[in-house]
Amino acid sequence: MSSISQLYSQSQGNRNGTSQGVGGPQVQLQGRLHMIKSKIQATNDIIEQAVQSCTVAAIDLGYLDEDERVGEVDQALRKLLDAQHELEVERELLSDLATNANPDTAIDDYTTDRKRSLQKYSSLSDHRKYGANAKYQNFRQQIWDIKHEGEPMPSLFGGAEQGGDDDDDDGDLVIAGARMNYKCPLTASWLTDPVTSKVCKHSFSNTAITDYIRSNGGSYSCPVGGCRHRIRFQDLYADKVLERKVANHLRRLEEEESAATYTLVQ
Repeated sequence: MSSISQLYSQSQGNRNGTSQGVGGPQVQLQGRLHMIKSKIQATNDIIEQAVQSCTVAAIDLGYLDEDERVGEVDQALRKLLDAQHELEVERELLSDLATNANPDTAIDDYTTDRKRSLQKYSSLSDHRKYGANAKYQNFRQQIWDIKHEGEPMPSLFGGAEQGGDDDDDDGDLVIAGARMNYKCPLTASWLTDPVTSKVCKHSFSNTAITDYIRSNGGSYSCPVGGCRHRIRFQDLYADKVLERKVANHLRRLEEEESAATYTLVQ
């Protein structure tokens, strides 16, 4: 029996009078469920950091032409995404458990639904598991851009698989190429210590956007032309992937300049 099932079972024992607690068994149950949800969120936050670390590592390895090791990072990332999916299943089941109107079947319902959901996910092809996953798309896009920036990225899994649910219109997942702008919209200089908005996805140099927000009372319209979203401190995150890409871009420009200078001398 899972720990969540044991928790619910204990609460029902309390409900039947086998033990007493402050606030009553239902209040205790809700409190414990809330605690578990908080732990799930904390674990998910750690996975998010690990996903970003995988992307940074893959970018560095890509610049070094370490394709085999990039593949190893790719496999590690997939495992993280699998774990994240399992956490989401647990979160949804916890929400259902907290509002379950039939305590007599709650444990069995939870166990059955969890098993069904995980088995369904496990049976999916890689195309289905990761092809439409935004984090995986971004990971592969970052690697593709190392040598093909501005070019459309080809299908992640070579098109739809034959038969079953994979044989449909979304088989060819093509992400349009876009040349990145590595300059801050506020300073027009190269991004330094970049942060990105979770809301509108625009990026800025940390100091520049911090000063901008503070000077406008802690929340103001995004300074990027045409963007209707607001910028707030709590919506910004340190974009380590972008920071690494800026550094590699500047290094590549320096190498190209050195090569051009050498050619002229020759």
